[in-house]
Amino acid sequence: MFRSISTRISYIVAAVVIASSIVTLVFTSSTLEEDMAHFQGRTARNTIRVGMLYLQEGHQALDRYRQHAFQDRKQAIKDAMTIFLAQVGSYYQLYKSGKLSEKEAKEAAYKLARNTRYFNNDYFFIYTDKLQALAHPDRSLEGRDLSKGVDKNGYAYGPDMIRKATREGGGFVNLIWTRLGEDESISKILYVKGFPKWGWIIGTGAYVDDIEGAVERQKQDLIRDMRKGFSQIRLAETGRLFIFNNNKEVLVPPLGAGPDFAKTLNLDTGNTLMHDLKEVGKLGDWRLDYRVRRQDGEIVECQSYVRYFPPLGWYVASTVPEEEIFAPVEDLIFKQSGISFIILLLTIGVIYYVIRRICLPIRSVSKVAHHVSKGDLREAKKVFAMATDKGHLKKVVDSFETGKEKRFDEVDHLVKSIHTMLLTLNSLVSQVQKSGDQVTGSALKLGTAINQLEAAVENQAAATQELGSSSREISATSQELARTMNESTTVAVSTGELAAQGVIDLGEMGVTMDAMRDASGGIFSKLSVINSKAANISSVVTSISKISEQINLLSLNAAIEAEKAGEFGQGFSVVAREIRKLADQTAMSTLDIEKIVAEMLSAVSAGVMEMDKFRKQVENGVSNVAVLGDGITGVVNQVQTLTPRFESVNEGMQNQSEGAEQISKAMIQLSETSIQTKDALTEFVSITEQLSSSVASLEEEVAAFQVEKD
Repeated sequence: MFRSISTRISYIVAAVVIASSIVTLVFTSSTLEEDMAHFQGRTARNTIRVGMLYLQEGHQALDRYRQHAFQDRKQAIKDAMTIFLAQVGSYYQLYKSGKLSEKEAKEAAYKLARNTRYFNNDYFFIYTDKLQALAHPDRSLEGRDLSKGVDKNGYAYGPDMIRKATREGGGFVNLIWTRLGEDESISKILYVKGFPKWGWIIGTGAYVDDIEGAVERQKQDLIRDMRKGFSQIRLAETGRLFIFNNNKEVLVPPLGAGPDFAKTLNLDTGNTLMHDLKEVGKLGDWRLDYRVRRQDGEIVECQSYVRYFPPLGWYVASTVPEEEIFAPVEDLIFKQSGISFIILLLTIGVIYYVIRRICLPIRSVSKVAHHVSKGDLREAKKVFAMATDKGHLKKVVDSFETGKEKRFDEVDHLVKSIHTMLLTLNSLVSQVQKSGDQVTGSALKLGTAINQLEAAVENQAAATQELGSSSREISATSQELARTMNESTTVAVSTGELAAQGVIDLGEMGVTMDAMRDASGGIFSKLSVINSKAANISSVVTSISKISEQINLLSLNAAIEAEKAGEFGQGFSVVAREIRKLADQTAMSTLDIEKIVAEMLSAVSAGVMEMDKFRKQVENGVSNVAVLGDGITGVVNQVQTLTPRFESVNEGMQNQSEGAEQISKAMIQLSETSIQTKDALTEFVSITEQLSSSVASLEEEVAAFQVEKD
């Protein structure tokens, strides 16, 4: 059912161990190869340095031997020269004593130089102080000027011979000269000394080829010793040391090398190996990597180190196949690979065992989570009582209940947390199922109450709109009546002025009476209009009173319904109270208006009656001026009393107009409030429907859980 997490963890650990082992082997291999190459190079360099020390000791021995041999030879030459000079001096004494003539004495000395031999056919010669030959075993040289002569190497020996013989009292001169009777030029040491009595330079010399031969024999002995010593030195398996000279001749070949070792080619450059090693040795670079072909045709990569020994012109070098350098590394890597493989197997086994023991509770917990995901909480609780994990879950739960949880790890705490979560979830789902049923019933009841409240609000909104329309008509009528009363007041003022003018000026009575008749007719008509308007105002006030009673009754019903709705009707209860207050204010304003209208009707009625009398008096005033004067006086009085009444009526009409406007505004606000209340109820109905839908969805989801009933 589930893929084993212990197997996956074991795979991951195995992959990590294998990767680390491979990385370790690769790193170790490259590091060991570098270290081995470095170690081999250091060994080769140290071995070559030892060979160089041995060469240096051999060279010093050769130098010491050569120096001693030359010193002995020079001393012998000087001794021979001393003897020869003694003989020549005896001839000079014979000449001085008169026993021999000077010529005879010189001839005797010449003859002695030509015939005297010592050592290896060495001889004497006599030159003038200008280096003109007087006596020499090679008679062909006698009489020749040798001051500008040169040896086989082009050395002009004349000036040095003259200087050392005449100025320094004698000295040695080295040159390359031909032995008597031979054609080969060899090294020779000359010793010259002046004989000032006759102005001669007497010289003798000895060929030193025997010394060089002895040195060469010792050098060969050194080479044999080096060969013998090198044969005991091994670099890697078959690596050896060898020596070659500036002429690329192999003096000490490596042990086991063929006769054509000096002709070995470097396949990388195409030159001979000796040539490339010589260049490296001269530059002091030490190391040369190259490829050569063996006698069996196989191409081998090799490594050589070389050092130049200038005193002898020799090169000490090593040669080692690279495969032998890295062979121990490969063997070590192979062994390490075997050990790593064994460690890997043991590690995987131990890790698999440990992880399996750890993952058994996790596997059981995953089964619990699987049953919970399907809503089967009863099966999930059964897992804790099963023995699939060797009873570990039950033991963990029981141990936590007994207070022994300190001995457990994070997995055991996870088991305990899952068990607690399962119990809590079972209780929660059971409670949610019960609460869902209760919420569904409450939502249905709430929806019914809201529908009833919405219908009541719609009726209230319609009544409010009708009341607002009536209020607007009352306001318009009141404004029209106020304008009429203003006009009446103006006419009354004008009538008073005209009556006063009639009393003052009776001469214009006829004209004034006509005007009064016309004015009285206008006043009568205006008062009639006022009377009719006042009657309309009375009917409108009655309608307002009825509407106020209906609004009061409607607000009372709304307050009762709000109390029934409980918490949800509190806001609408406030609106009902405000509507009731407004209805009360409207009733009070209506009573005031009724009083004012009643006063206005009585005033208007009185005005109509007076105007009727006035009209009759005006008609009779034409015939009786005296009666007219009295009538005008009465009219003036009546008009003067009518003017304050008109002003009072006008003020009442203005107050009524303002009250009607306030009622109209209140009705508009009430209508808007009703509309807002209706919208709020509509939104509340939508929210209630969403709540019912959410409760239904919750019941469907919770119904999927199978819980244990308490």
